[in-house]
Amino acid sequence: MLTPTLIIAVVKTLFSTRKVQALFLAVALLFSGALSWLGWRLLLQDRALARQRRLEQLDAAADRVIAAMYLQLGELEEVLAGPQHGPVPAEAVLVRARLDGVVVRPPDGLLYLPVVPAGVEAPPSIFAEGEALEFQNNDPAAAAVAFRRLTHFTDPAIRAGALVRLGRNLAKCGRAPEALPVFDELALMGLTPVGGLPAELVALEAKCSVLDKLGHRSALQMEAQLLYERLTGSRWPLSRASYEFKMEEARGWLGHAPASHQLEKKAALSAALQVLWADWLRERAGKGRRFLTLDGFPVLAAWISSPNELTTLLTPVEVIDSALRESGDFQARLIDAEGRNVLGPHELVGATRVERAPASTRLPWTLQVAAQDDAFAGLAGRQLILASGFALLVGLLGAASFLAARATSRELAVARLQADFVSAVSHEFRSPLSSICQIAELLNEDRLPSDEQRRRSFAILGQESARLRRLVEGLLDFARMEAGVERYRLEPLAPGEMVRSVVEEFEAQPSSRSHQVQLSISPGLPEVDADREALGRAVWNLLDNAVKYSPESTAVRAEVTMEDGRLTIRVRDEGPGIPVLEQEEIFRKFVRGSQAKTRGVKGTGIGLAMVRHIVEGHRGEIRLQSELGRGSTFTILLPVRRFP
Repeated sequence: MLTPTLIIAVVKTLFSTRKVQALFLAVALLFSGALSWLGWRLLLQDRALARQRRLEQLDAAADRVIAAMYLQLGELEEVLAGPQHGPVPAEAVLVRARLDGVVVRPPDGLLYLPVVPAGVEAPPSIFAEGEALEFQNNDPAAAAVAFRRLTHFTDPAIRAGALVRLGRNLAKCGRAPEALPVFDELALMGLTPVGGLPAELVALEAKCSVLDKLGHRSALQMEAQLLYERLTGSRWPLSRASYEFKMEEARGWLGHAPASHQLEKKAALSAALQVLWADWLRERAGKGRRFLTLDGFPVLAAWISSPNELTTLLTPVEVIDSALRESGDFQARLIDAEGRNVLGPHELVGATRVERAPASTRLPWTLQVAAQDDAFAGLAGRQLILASGFALLVGLLGAASFLAARATSRELAVARLQADFVSAVSHEFRSPLSSICQIAELLNEDRLPSDEQRRRSFAILGQESARLRRLVEGLLDFARMEAGVERYRLEPLAPGEMVRSVVEEFEAQPSSRSHQVQLSISPGLPEVDADREALGRAVWNLLDNAVKYSPESTAVRAEVTMEDGRLTIRVRDEGPGIPVLEQEEIFRKFVRGSQAKTRGVKGTGIGLAMVRHIVEGHRGEIRLQSELGRGSTFTILLPVRRFP
């Protein structure tokens, strides 16, 4: 019986256990938080130190790059002050420009010049007769005869002027094939000026024009390619306007626009000289260093000028590329004021970087140096060990806390189940004991007047005593099962006969008289190896549960049959059913379903646990099928007896 002292003890145990559990979890969380915070602070400090060391390394690399640049720029500028015929650095162009001419070293370093001296040409009066026939009389044939006579002059200027006019008039009068050899002869006169242009250039241009009109595509391609190569090879001194016009013609005849890095470099250097020449015309004296980006190509220019001459050294910025390699394992690049890449990779990899502005370096660019790898890559090993250690500590603490919480929760659950069990057993014992005590008192005081009442009282005493005996035996059997000392005596058993006897005995009980057990036994069932008493107790418990949980229905069905080679004992009721979440739990000791508590059904919570233990002891299986509101079906599956 559940006494007040027992209730108070259970409550105190529950509350003290919860207090210890809460205190332990609080300490565990506090310790875990402290460890995590300490580990995080150490990691942050380590990262900050690593970043500082990385920045110091990048600063040192930037200083090395700047020093190397100053050294290279100084070497380039020494060329300006050196002898006139001294060596010129590779990729660089040295220019000495005056109003009467330009000297370029190397000679093919530029595509065009800012000023081209006028050559000595033949006086126009010499060609007056032929030009009158060509333009005034519109007689190109007669003009060709007049110009042919002039080609025999020994003066190169007269002869070059006569040849270009002769070829032109031959083409006009329909004798274009005869004009081609004339232009070949003119081309041999090289730089002899004709109309302000070299004779060779005029001849190649005129020849391409004639071939284009004749439709000789293959020959035109060859001559146009030759013209293009001579223009890009700086063969002739040309102004910018003349060069660009002739180049456009050559590309038109070729049908495409071939380009190369070398051509882009020469074009940028030529354009840079044009800019410096325009500045010199305004100022006429001075010296300095300047960075120019022309047509997307960066150029570095250094100059010394006087009122009569401009001396400049033009070089692609890429010639100082070796200075960037002084950054070592880091990446370095130069960008201009607009943020365009001048030298080095277009994008720097790595978040850790330093930057030096032109104001601090006195260079025309901004220098950026960045780590190619992660600034914290070197910390990986140390931080991994540190983080792993803290993670292990926190993990162990978490695991210990989890296990402690789980153990405490289980202890609380067991305490609750034990309290429910004690309460249920107390109620189960109290009812028959009260009946026995009351009848014993009546018999002792001889207060039963008739023999019929005494016989009825004796019958009740027998029933209640049997009930107490079953309760005690059930508890003792369950205790032996839990202790692992219960041994089943397996003997050949006819299952149908055994179930029938259990049903008959069960129906004789007063508690089951309001229900009818509908028993169905298949014929020809094989024997099983079983302990008759234990297996009968299991069937009795299932029948007892079916009656207790289906008070509204008077039908309980029992069935003994064969399924899939195994003996099947099935007990069905029409009770409220068992929720899915409880269908596994109710086979544990002391566990009673929610329907039992809701409906006030008496029980100890060990009946189904005993059934499972007995069935598994017979190498069998217990199954449950149930739906809320549609009853439950418990099925015992046992292996049949195998004969040798």
